[in-house]
Amino acid sequence: MKRNLIVSGIIAWMSWNGQLYSHCQMPCGVYHDNMVYDQIDQYVETMVKGMTVLSDNKFTSLHDKNEFVRWIITKENESNKTAELITTYFLQQKIKPDEEDTVKKVVMAHRLLFDIVGIKQNIDIKMVKNFQEVWDKFKLLFHVEGYECKMEQIKLKEWEEARQKAKRAEAVEHNHDHDHSLNHEYSHAHDHFHEHSHDYNPDNARDHSHEHSHDRRQANSHSH
Repeated sequence: MKRNLIVSGIIAWMSWNGQLYSHCQMPCGVYHDNMVYDQIDQYVETMVKGMTVLSDNKFTSLHDKNEFVRWIITKENESNKTAELITTYFLQQKIKPDEEDTVKKVVMAHRLLFDIVGIKQNIDIKMVKNFQEVWDKFKLLFHVEGYECKMEQIKLKEWEEARQKAKRAEAVEHNHDHDHSLNHEYSHAHDHFHEHSHDYNPDNARDHSHEHSHDRRQANSHSH
């Protein structure tokens, strides 16, 4: 009986103004917003790199195939972890019922979960950018205005620059191979021309022309 009274008292205290507030899944103070934001920022960084590696993978050597499979597994596992984090931290904890922007937050959280499925099902960096656009807006609903992870921005920029540099190098190599092929064909044609030009003898040509002229004169004399 005494135990029931204590439990009832706790519930009544938590239900002030007719509402039951449930906040932390663990004792308050254990969770840190910045840590959660950094985890999801890191997920974005990882997916950008993963999508880049998977898209550029030639899948020819054993190393390429091994790397491809490992990145698929990483993409799947990290996506599941991030989906769970969004669910347990935001939907079950940070977003409160009946608040002014509850619907907006829930819709955006669902959009993030939906985009994670797209990341899992595709090898397209556009899927990651879709997630990042929503995430950058979503986290500002719980964080100070203008927050962004500096390391995330730096790494994303470095990876994009590295990818563009690799593409330029590949294009230069392709053009070099093409020019080399053209030079080889030109050299072969040039050598072929000189080979036949050496066989040409002007004296033989004049003798041959003289023989034809003599034959024509004889033919004309016989006809007369």
